[in-house]
Amino acid sequence: MSDMTDEEIVRAVRGMAAMQAEREKLAEQVSALRTAVSPEDLAERNGFGEAMAKMDTKILLESIEVLGRMGMTLASQACYAVAREEGCATH
Repeated sequence: MSDMTDEEIVRAVRGMAAMQAEREKLAEQVSALRTAVSPEDLAERNGFGEAMAKMDTKILLESIEVLGRMGMTLASQACYAVAREEGCATH
């Protein structure tokens, strides 16, 4: 079972929600530039895409930790398996 307090759980969930909201904003920016043709627009789209990929990794790694601390071992292990497959597992 979890050794986190209710307050810690709320803080962790809010942090995850904030990261997800940031990722969604990046996805909107990538989508808005999906028909880009100029070198500047393509570079901007690629920059947003790279930032979105970094955020995806951050969310995945944070999920492993938070789910584990919440006592959701199976969900944490599933996220870890994905991270390992993606080459971003840290241990």
